[in-house]
Amino acid sequence: MLKNLQITVSIIGLAAAIVYILYFFRVIYHPYIPTISGGIVIFSYLFGVYAKKKQEQP
Repeated sequence: MLKNLQITVSIIGLAAAIVYILYFFRVIYHPYIPTISGGIVIFSYLFGVYAKKKQEQP
């Protein structure tokens, strides 16, 4: 279960990073994109760190 959740969260984080890159190159524009996608990327990273530590514990 944790592995599937980890994969799902990483895909969502990757999608948010792609949206932010599109915003950076002015392909899409909306004032809330940096805040939302930045928060999602940070959450994905922190969840990845948490899941890795959780898997290392017996």
